[in-house]
Amino acid sequence: MPAYKYVHDIMLRDCEPSGIVFLPRYFDMVHTVIENWLDEALDWPISQIQGSDGLSLPFVNISAEFPAPSRLGDRLTWRLSVRELRRSSMWLELGATTGAENRVSVTGTLVLTEAVALRTRRWPESIAERVKDYLVSSDAVSGKKVAE
Repeated sequence: MPAYKYVHDIMLRDCEPSGIVFLPRYFDMVHTVIENWLDEALDWPISQIQGSDGLSLPFVNISAEFPAPSRLGDRLTWRLSVRELRRSSMWLELGATTGAENRVSVTGTLVLTEAVALRTRRWPESIAERVKDYLVSSDAVSGKKVAE
């Protein structure tokens, strides 16, 4: 399945004085990628989710690896795919590369909740159907090669 792609140019605001990306900024970038995916690919902008829909999308777990530093002026290509879609949660996988070099890998679980009551909520059927376009096959998750 296709991954959602988002390009982020590393700017001074992303960096420590040494010119490498300040690690917490990667999590800000992750949020930006997810917000743009919701809006552009799922046609469900965060302003609607948290506004008129009265919902929230918190991470309940997140894990990151940083195999190589990113530097001021680098162009990161982020890819987002969905490993698993459940009744009220989804397990996301995001990665950022510069050329062929992997710079960051993030996995995490988002949960759809009612913002005020903090109860989980089932994904709207129309959104769940769009999310399926970004699901990774079970063979890809297990590391088996999948014919393209």
